[in-house]
Amino acid sequence: MLDSILSKYNVISDEQQLVQLRAELMSIGEKERILRERSADREAYRYLLDAHRSIENASLFRDQGSNMFPQGRSKEGQLAA
Repeated sequence: MLDSILSKYNVISDEQQLVQLRAELMSIGEKERILRERSADREAYRYLLDAHRSIENASLFRDQGSNMFPQGRSKEGQLAA
């Protein structure tokens, strides 16, 4: 009788351990998913930030270039001195 009680206890214990392991694996999987999403979000943010900086730099360079070489003309079409 003791053997049957112990075997039931061990089965229950093993089943509980399996349930706990499955729950831990699900938790780990969820954490990995969240980390992957955050990493992708950071990568997208970096890409957009770099694109914005490139556009700003090009705009700034274009504005500075037009200020360095003014192209004003008088009424007669002569270049202004």
